[in-house]
Amino acid sequence: MDSGPSMIINFFIILVVLLLAILFTLTEYSLVKVRLSALKALQETREKPSRNISNAIYMTTHLTEYLSTAQVGITLTSLILGWIGEETVAEIILGSGIIPAEYAHAVASVAAMIIFTIVHAVFTDLVPKNIAIESPVKVLLFIVRPVRFFHIALFPLIWTLDHLSNGITHLLGFRTDGEEDIYSQTEILSLSKNAAAAGELDEEDLTFMQRAFEMNDKVAVDIMIDRTSMTIIDVTASIADGLNLYLQERYSRFPVVADNDKDKVLGYVFNYDLVRQARIKSSDPVSKIMRDIPAVPENMDLHDVMDEMIIKRSPIAIVVDEYGGTSGLITDKDIYEELFGTVRDEIDDVSDDYIEKLGDHRFKISGKMTLYDFERYFNRNIKELENDDAVTLTGYVLNHDPEFRAGDTMKVANFELTALDYDNAYISQFIVKELPLPKDDLNQNGIFDEDEAASEKNSEDEVAAN
Repeated sequence: MDSGPSMIINFFIILVVLLLAILFTLTEYSLVKVRLSALKALQETREKPSRNISNAIYMTTHLTEYLSTAQVGITLTSLILGWIGEETVAEIILGSGIIPAEYAHAVASVAAMIIFTIVHAVFTDLVPKNIAIESPVKVLLFIVRPVRFFHIALFPLIWTLDHLSNGITHLLGFRTDGEEDIYSQTEILSLSKNAAAAGELDEEDLTFMQRAFEMNDKVAVDIMIDRTSMTIIDVTASIADGLNLYLQERYSRFPVVADNDKDKVLGYVFNYDLVRQARIKSSDPVSKIMRDIPAVPENMDLHDVMDEMIIKRSPIAIVVDEYGGTSGLITDKDIYEELFGTVRDEIDDVSDDYIEKLGDHRFKISGKMTLYDFERYFNRNIKELENDDAVTLTGYVLNHDPEFRAGDTMKVANFELTALDYDNAYISQFIVKELPLPKDDLNQNGIFDEDEAASEKNSEDEVAAN
């Protein structure tokens, strides 16, 4: 029997099936690896929308369907390779005459399994997988049309298998979620840090993103100017008094109160109004130019505080406690600085209001400094401070040690806090010494992060336990 034409047909079928197997493997791994955002960004760079990119976006947003197509294709090609391969190898062995005919098929089965397992593993799995993982966008755009064709051709089988698998999944008590990936805040930050490290994202953009996420966790009390630092003016004071106060303190706005009581805030005056009204009649009371000031609770989110200030068209707001008393003052500048860092204007002192550098990693720090400002100044994330209910440094120390007095020292993270004085149950100043940190406790940016350090410690403990 002339097996020449039959062998040629078999080899041709094997070649076509191998190419199809490669196609389906490329489909599976490129779909899993590609980012929808990358495809959308590529589409936006085109003058005219690309049909291939649109189809690729559709495939990515219908991931389950097209992964099923790839899986069905891989399974069918594997079966065909096994069937045709065994027959082809058997014909070669029979034609050679080396092995008796009664043993040819048994030997062919084993030989075909070995040969096509190697071929399938290397050429239709490992190699295309590596290519798809390396360049998922390019690969997906290259194969999108044939994949769409096979998806349509195999749709009845794919639809049946999808519904059957979903039904079994539900019977086992599991859910079949949608295709869209949902990332947590921590995952987004981690992805952004990796992108910045790879040069795909500017460090400044990463900084803004980190500050924006931090801002989500902040409330009014975290960034307010506490009531003891507020400069006020009584409602009975004259325009001239207000102008003198402005020239002395150099603040652009002052809360107006009744009876010199900070719990009785009536509004605020603006320095421009003071200057303008002083030219007309400086003996008028400040109540004549007083503007309304919104009040916000201590636990209001900063986003909501900003919305309230925009609605009321006021650049400042009074922060009140649960009893309606004044806790402090918050300005739009305080909120902007959460995103953009410290912004100094023409009336700000060059030196920090709360910190005096003494040298040798020692600082004289006001007890009024907020815990958040302390962390920001030293570029640290200190878990003890973040988890505490206190607002200021003095509040934190006295919360943890009510007997803390002048000369006493408390260690917080890698800082030693020593009270300089104690008067009327209040510590006005501390000497803070910054102790060196082990290099292992610094992240890639040279910043100590207790949460990151704790996470690494837990990972080490888990490895040791295993």
